[in-house]
Amino acid sequence: MTVRIEKPAINLREELADLRKPTGIAGEAMLRAETPQEQQALIGVGRKNLIINGDCNISQRGDFTTASSSTDETYYLDRFQQNHNITANKQHITSNQPSALSNTKSWRLTATATTNGFMGTRQTIEDYKLFNGREFTASVWVKTNHPSVRFYLFDGSNTDQGKKTAIADGEWHYLQETFTFDATAGTKLSIEVIILSEAGSNTSITSGDYVEFTGLQVELGKVATPFEHRSYGEELALCQRYYQISRATSGAPYKRFGRGGNVSTTLAEVTCFLPVEMRAFPSVDTTNSASDYAVYHGSTVTACSVIPALNTAADDGAGNVMTLGCTVSSGLTVGQASALLANNSATCFLAFKSEL
Repeated sequence: MTVRIEKPAINLREELADLRKPTGIAGEAMLRAETPQEQQALIGVGRKNLIINGDCNISQRGDFTTASSSTDETYYLDRFQQNHNITANKQHITSNQPSALSNTKSWRLTATATTNGFMGTRQTIEDYKLFNGREFTASVWVKTNHPSVRFYLFDGSNTDQGKKTAIADGEWHYLQETFTFDATAGTKLSIEVIILSEAGSNTSITSGDYVEFTGLQVELGKVATPFEHRSYGEELALCQRYYQISRATSGAPYKRFGRGGNVSTTLAEVTCFLPVEMRAFPSVDTTNSASDYAVYHGSTVTACSVIPALNTAADDGAGNVMTLGCTVSSGLTVGQASALLANNSATCFLAFKSEL
């Protein structure tokens, strides 16, 4: 018996051309990847998250691990600004974060009164024009006991609040939403995690209601990818473009903030070299007492009579170099070297801020 087998015709030239395609092993892996996450893992995509300190690890302004009163519009946790019209407590939570996020902390706001209002925390993104006319996705891990925790986008003129809400069961849940930003209509881009009505107005809030978040990420595209972990040092440097602080401690109550020289018998000009160049020329943050600071000249320490002030003249500060005027009542020698130091005060600090 004769068996006849027929095969479909093939174009041998095309088949050989396909074999010569320079995909390589890595190219074949990219072609076989089923999700954007797999592709990103293969090529090591970085710098996708436009949020700074989204893992809530950096807190230069202080230790807020104990619940304390929060003030609206104030920065506590680095790069995050409070936004609430009710009384609330803030707290930096250092344990029990989502199992999907290792080595993170979280930020919590808790209402301390029962009323109608809103309560949340936001971050303003500097490079907002990057999003013009493009889809971007915000994602976050949220824990709450209130049914109206959502994203809220603010562009400086128009608003687009998120429609999706987190589950109000006191457990961690992953929330994501895709937006389109119109930079021609807006002047800024802020992303908030907030208790707010769907219409973007006040809602009923009971004392003890809270919203806690970590792993906040904003990225181009309409797919939320896994949270981008950056090293502590890199994240700190990103935060320091907007705020940086030098503190005295109980172990170093005479900390030197900068060095310079005396220009009169009552004024020393001191130069501070910052570890990171700031986003724009900053303002200075100090404690409320002039006597917390002193000028060290020769072998003498003389308390300041005025809180040290930043010299804003164009030729007195550039990049990461800032000049401070340090005034005392008398006793300085013109031309003598001097330094600005904490005057035996463990609470004394000197900070520079250039927030958006």
